[in-house]
Amino acid sequence: MTADTGGMIHGMTKKIGISLRQELYDWAAREVEEGRAESVSALIAEGLELLESRAQLEAVVKDLRAEAGDLDEQAKASLGAALGAADEAYRQHEAGRAGHAA
Repeated sequence: MTADTGGMIHGMTKKIGISLRQELYDWAAREVEEGRAESVSALIAEGLELLESRAQLEAVVKDLRAEAGDLDEQAKASLGAALGAADEAYRQHEAGRAGHAA
């Protein structure tokens, strides 16, 4: 069985129209003007990719909780440390990316 991709090959893009609040568009346009995003479209795509990653992570955590039950304090601390490290790695990645755009 194959998934219906609407005739698109994986990796291709789909052009769509969206509406944004004026303030959100203005912010996105400034991100582009200041070199922190390639385009408004690319910025929106990156935001959606982050939301998708978060949803996938939440699904994994939900599955783990279903299998293992609630986390004890040590496991919660370890998870918090791992998430903190991931956040820091992302901040460093973004700082490096901003440095290359300057």
